[in-house]
Amino acid sequence: MAFFDRLRRLVPGRPPSYPFARGAYELDRGRLDSAEAAFAEALAASTSAAEVAAIRNKRAIVAIRRGDRPRSIDELVAALEAYPRSAPAITTIGNLLQEDGAVEDAIAHYEYALLIDDRYAPAYHNLGVALHRSGRKAEAVRMLRKATRLEGRMKRS
Repeated sequence: MAFFDRLRRLVPGRPPSYPFARGAYELDRGRLDSAEAAFAEALAASTSAAEVAAIRNKRAIVAIRRGDRPRSIDELVAALEAYPRSAPAITTIGNLLQEDGAVEDAIAHYEYALLIDDRYAPAYHNLGVALHRSGRKAEAVRMLRKATRLEGRMKRS
């Protein structure tokens, strides 16, 4: 199974047709203009607050990759206004805080994201990185292992 995952990343396939999935596909490949267009299409068709938050979070990531920090923050605010319990958006805020050197604030955001969704592997991974940076090595290892276990389960499903 892992072999095919690696192969799919190397061999270009057709992007998914669903706008959100297509945006994520394009974002993973660094095609920011295409990702942004797909996320705009997904946002126009969104039907729930959780969808709006997920799309806005991805748009924030596009803005981050473009180096447009103010726009990324605007997107994250809009995501949390739509759905305050968006673990991905809270995790992305943690990432921005960690980049700014506010490691303890980042840790608080990752922990909050995990209170909302204790199966959100990226929050465990980023929490592990932040804990390591703060010198809490044993806790960091536990969080990184948890992230790895959760990511493994997701790939098998």
